[in-house]
Amino acid sequence: MIDPGLLLPPLPSRQLRVSVVMPTYRRPQQIGDSISSLLQGTFSGFELLVRDDGDGQDGTAEAVARAAAGDPRVRYHRNPANLRMPGNLNAGIRESRGEMIAVCHDHDLYQPHFLARMVETLDRNPTALFVHCGIELIRQDCVPTRSFVEDWPELTPGTAWLKVMLSSLHCPVCALTLVRRGAHEKFGLYDPARGFISDVEMWMRLSRHGDVAYVAGPLIRVREREADHEASTQSIYLLRIAASIHRQYLPLAYHGFKFLQRRCRLECRIAGQMVRSIAVRMRNYLRAALTAF
Repeated sequence: MIDPGLLLPPLPSRQLRVSVVMPTYRRPQQIGDSISSLLQGTFSGFELLVRDDGDGQDGTAEAVARAAAGDPRVRYHRNPANLRMPGNLNAGIRESRGEMIAVCHDHDLYQPHFLARMVETLDRNPTALFVHCGIELIRQDCVPTRSFVEDWPELTPGTAWLKVMLSSLHCPVCALTLVRRGAHEKFGLYDPARGFISDVEMWMRLSRHGDVAYVAGPLIRVREREADHEASTQSIYLLRIAASIHRQYLPLAYHGFKFLQRRCRLECRIAGQMVRSIAVRMRNYLRAALTAF
């Protein structure tokens, strides 16, 4: 876990309530639309830190400049070396100055009232350390496929939310959340050892120290991942990390016989998911082999 003491102090300004951190890697064809959707929103008191993990040759810098069109809220930075996730995200958070910190992807689209609703919800629920929301899933070509909006209350006690997260290997929190700066200062940033799904561990960690807020509306249009994305090509590796996170937090949420019962269920879920992932990999391998003949 990154030392929270490395965060810079927030600016003494009531105008900068939010820092939006947007890590990016080789998505010049999509990041412009993502930036524009944020800049055109109803909430204006934010800075947008674009953190480029590419080599500077793919057109990302130019795409960011076109979308920003001189807007001083946008700050672009290209890393001299590839930091990967979550190193790039943590670097952006350390440079942020806002009272609240939002993570926004470089390929998603944000409703005009996205930041306004998220900020209002945290303001209304001072015991919440972070807020998440419903989403609408879209294809690469922006065609909607389905919405994910749950009937959770606006505020859930952290201890109860931790159990919600431990009930499934599929994280119920969309990665695009708004976190209080104080939560990062007290409880740390994203754990590099958890790699691409370090956010799952983050939400469980924060749930142990505060409550969780939710906006029951699809505030974000989340684009489906590319076919060669890490989440698709390294499913077994990511499953192992998810399993380690659940094994870490399960004994912190349950005790005695209840813990043994939940641990047994967890291991069964892990085994079943592992078998399914291996079966999919073998099927794809056989298809590729047959196509080669």
